[in-house]
Amino acid sequence: MTVPSSVRRGATLSAAVLVGTLLPVLALPAAQADPGCTSEAAPPGELPVPLPLPSPLGPGDRCDDSEAPVTSSVTAAPAANAAGFIAQDSVTFTFTGAHTDADADPIAFECQFFNTPEPPADDEWTPCASPQTYTDLEDTRRQLGGVETPYTFRVRAYDAADRGIDATSPTNLLLGTGGAETDLPDTDQTPEQTSFKVDTQRPVASIFNTPFDRETPERPMITTDSPTLRINGNEPALVFDCDIDGREVPCRDDNVTFADLGPGTQTLSVSVTDRAGNTSAEPATTSFTVPEDLVAPGRRWKTRASRQAFGGDYLEASAYKTKITVAGVDVREVRLLANTGPKSGKLKYKTPGGAWRKVKLGGKTTKRGQVVIVRNEQSAPFTGKIAFRVMSRGKPVQLDAIMLR
Repeated sequence: MTVPSSVRRGATLSAAVLVGTLLPVLALPAAQADPGCTSEAAPPGELPVPLPLPSPLGPGDRCDDSEAPVTSSVTAAPAANAAGFIAQDSVTFTFTGAHTDADADPIAFECQFFNTPEPPADDEWTPCASPQTYTDLEDTRRQLGGVETPYTFRVRAYDAADRGIDATSPTNLLLGTGGAETDLPDTDQTPEQTSFKVDTQRPVASIFNTPFDRETPERPMITTDSPTLRINGNEPALVFDCDIDGREVPCRDDNVTFADLGPGTQTLSVSVTDRAGNTSAEPATTSFTVPEDLVAPGRRWKTRASRQAFGGDYLEASAYKTKITVAGVDVREVRLLANTGPKSGKLKYKTPGGAWRKVKLGGKTTKRGQVVIVRNEQSAPFTGKIAFRVMSRGKPVQLDAIMLR
């Protein structure tokens, strides 16, 4: 059958009309980044009814959401102390994010947590959610060069709906149109972060140069009222807390002189606290007995200055039957600090109700500040005054200090 040319021309015209009708719709405006854009998803198609033919028309133009969400400040529990430490092996971080515009897309987060000198690569982020907890943390240790590498936590918010969309991708695949000109980041470019160090170990205090006593090793007597002891701890930058029988005394990681101690048995206790706030589980202790400095009871005893003497001086008497007494309660042991040797005079002592007994001050060589045992710890106890009496003429008796225990 032959189709009239007029009919063929009408069919051609109808197609042209149809194309002409479509052209204004296809002439889409150039896509732009839009500061007011809150979603990069393309809007739906613009024709009210479906075309009978496959349509080159797709969704409308995309826009580029140029405002990424921001990440709030991070809160850690426990919080690091002033030295930047926590004293436990787990930590929990809380954080939030917010849009700075009217965007209603959901916000998600990515985190980095590391304990290395170099941070992870920028593509090494892990999905996370608040609160985020990390456990079984190892203590940070000093590395070569004395540097401690802290733990660092980073978190950044991102637009969970927009980040998976390339805003520049076309929405009309046939014509390659409908995409935005830009695709700015949908992730916060300024992550929040916090750093801290971990120390869960209790420090240990030590006391060196502790007094030694051959006669009573567990209850040593010292021969000075200002002993010097070496105080030490097993960690750097420790704070030392020392007391003697509950009385606070200053001390440090060094040789420490505890000056002008009173007479009697006393206990030094040393505790240490590290930078994380951990305190030693048990204090280091040492006990010792300090003698009592003797004071001249009258003119027959002369006070002689000496740097080597207990308290800086000692007593001297050479007149026959010159006496000195010292009171005590429930006393067993009695020791004197005295100068001994071949030129020393004779001395005797007597406890309440007892007889006069000899004190050994002699010797082949002259020695200063010697410990002279008058009575030992197995002796019967007494309460009252113990008396000492010079029993020679012309030879000096030199007494420095006395211990009653």
